[in-house]
Amino acid sequence: MSSKGLIDCILFLEAWCLLHLAKLVILFMPFKRIASWMGRLQIESTHDLQYTRMAAMIELAIRRASRYTLHRSKCYDQALTAKALLGQGRLPATIYFGLAKDSDNQLIAHAWVRCGNKIISGKAGFERFTVVACFGDAWAG
Repeated sequence: MSSKGLIDCILFLEAWCLLHLAKLVILFMPFKRIASWMGRLQIESTHDLQYTRMAAMIELAIRRASRYTLHRSKCYDQALTAKALLGQGRLPATIYFGLAKDSDNQLIAHAWVRCGNKIISGKAGFERFTVVACFGDAWAG
């Protein structure tokens, strides 16, 4: 196995495990506690960071791993996982929480993560949501 293949495999396993851990955290911890490690409230990380190979590999690993979780992996689980993996790689990121109305005029929520100028998780339809909160890294990567 090539070194890239090994890194892909390790990232997949990390993402898979973190998606399950994120689901447990969401179910059993209050949001205030989770928010304390997501970053600084209403602070955005830099948009100037180049989309790195590691960020691309993390994006792919989360997308792949979310298909094989033991639960339905939703945007919030994926966003927490992306934020954790990007932080582990010292890549500054911002997690966004947004609201929109669906076709029945019901309020729906969405979470997504941006690293540099790219959306890493929650990319599908994020533009239609109004950001109500974000948690970002103020440090430089």
